[in-house]
Amino acid sequence: MKPVTQEEIRRSFVNMSKSRSKALTVPVLDEVEWEDLDFYAWTDGRDLSRAYLVVQRTDRCVAVELRATRRTADLRRKSICGFCFTSHPVGGTALFSALKSGKEGRLGNSVGIYVCRSLACSAYARDKIAAPMGQMGETLGVEERTARVENGLESFLTRILE
Repeated sequence: MKPVTQEEIRRSFVNMSKSRSKALTVPVLDEVEWEDLDFYAWTDGRDLSRAYLVVQRTDRCVAVELRATRRTADLRRKSICGFCFTSHPVGGTALFSALKSGKEGRLGNSVGIYVCRSLACSAYARDKIAAPMGQMGETLGVEERTARVENGLESFLTRILE
């Protein structure tokens, strides 16, 4: 991912009003290792159920506001991230939903996907951090795993922008 500024992030939200994006607290970006990211994401320090995701597409930067649901599923179930396919123990993934852009979003329509609660998919795909449960006999290399993350992101963004 190419470096982006706080102002670029604020201008790129597709499912948030301009006034809300201006008031948003964006983290300091000076020490972000952009070359190791497929997307930049952070959680809101005041509301941990809210997260933000920024992706560079070929034509522009796109940012979306996400909401994480509290999972009350069976405590014996593991889960798998929809972007990086990392296996997690209970609570390791969350259902993140995003309002669709435009009229559909104003009507309250949203899309969702289960992904790593930490939003560290890029690090898992690049073996920068170990999978919490070990990876399930996967034979894909780093390039294929990062391509899978990028494809999952693109699919999710396409559904938001429809």
